[in-house]
Amino acid sequence: MSEEKIIVSAKQKKPLKGLASLFSGLGFTKISYVKNILLVEKIKGQDLTGKPYLEYRVEFAEDSIKFIYSFSGKNSKVARLLDLMPTFLNILQVAEDYYEVTPTSIFSHINSLLLETSKIIDRDALEFSTQLTELQSRHNDLGAKYDDLVRSSEANTRILLECERKRDELAKKLNQLSGMGDELLKESIYNWIKVHGGTIDVREFSKANSVAISRTEEGLNLLIRDGYIRRRFE
Repeated sequence: MSEEKIIVSAKQKKPLKGLASLFSGLGFTKISYVKNILLVEKIKGQDLTGKPYLEYRVEFAEDSIKFIYSFSGKNSKVARLLDLMPTFLNILQVAEDYYEVTPTSIFSHINSLLLETSKIIDRDALEFSTQLTELQSRHNDLGAKYDDLVRSSEANTRILLECERKRDELAKKLNQLSGMGDELLKESIYNWIKVHGGTIDVREFSKANSVAISRTEEGLNLLIRDGYIRRRFE
């Protein structure tokens, strides 16, 4: 897990004791003071090693408000910020009586987020469309050759078998391209755990679902992070 932060210029208008009281009833994991800075944290579960997930942390200082959030390679920085930005804006709204926030410092972050999101969507859509078109075209070509060979004589048997092999390889690549995403993986693992009395053998699940062990562990961590399951200690 990595961390990133955004900083908003803000001027404190009155003591933060009342603000801490407001946040105390909103479900935050930890609220504390460090050198006149109010810290508000949200921790969401633990991974398979017992290390806690930092969802986000907000630092209220005299002249700024910092929003620190975690992200992983699978869940990119932009995707995480896109998910958490409404939460940060709501927190700023709760603190409006205690801070005078400079609007332009917020707008710059939102503008950058929208620009990056647009680039990612355009790039990913183009790459996926190109790959899918190429594979579909090759798959259709081999399918047509296969149909021709079916009507051919037995002398073409070897060519037919080779064509079948290549067609199956491309079909497998197509399936991999649209393979088990995060949501389907989480649903499959969750249903497995329910059927097996709240337990899961990672190797057994991976073998039964043709999923890599590392991918199964990623799915478990996603379920833990999202609060669907909790790690049970013996």
